[in-house]
Amino acid sequence: MDSIVRRHGGRIGVQSTLGVGTVFSVFLPVASKPLQEETRRAPALRFGTGRILFMDDDPKICELTGAMIASLDYTHDIARNGEEALQLYRRYLAVKRPYDAVLLDLTVIGGMGGEECFKRLRELDPEVRAIVTSGYDDDEMVRRYLDMGFVGYITKPYRVGDLARTLKAVLQPR
Repeated sequence: MDSIVRRHGGRIGVQSTLGVGTVFSVFLPVASKPLQEETRRAPALRFGTGRILFMDDDPKICELTGAMIASLDYTHDIARNGEEALQLYRRYLAVKRPYDAVLLDLTVIGGMGGEECFKRLRELDPEVRAIVTSGYDDDEMVRRYLDMGFVGYITKPYRVGDLARTLKAVLQPR
């Protein structure tokens, strides 16, 4: 400790009384001006603009992912199942403004899941950019869906940075 104090232009004082105790005093010089700390800026997560369709049957996941998508400056719609996703996609396709990307949960209880929805979306729009969202992280499974024509795969639970990177990769100019 003494060497650290000396390197900063200070000194250490010691006072000791037998049976009473010891007091160490550290004296450091006063700075002539406030220290300007240089901090690293966090990398920007906002990568661009676009319209995203997100499909999941879990209300909490819809709420969280919707907030993530909004924080990345994308506009978005949420569908609770494949039927709703198809309805929304048809509506925007009819006015020549299809979604820039579609995030599809594979498993939807009591409704059309992501795989079937993707097949139907491709019939409507062969250029659809669909991303699998799944709780399963298996290389063989990922390869299967990418071979099927999905353009990305993101494993739940994901963070905003994971979502941002996936969307950025998928939304690169065609």
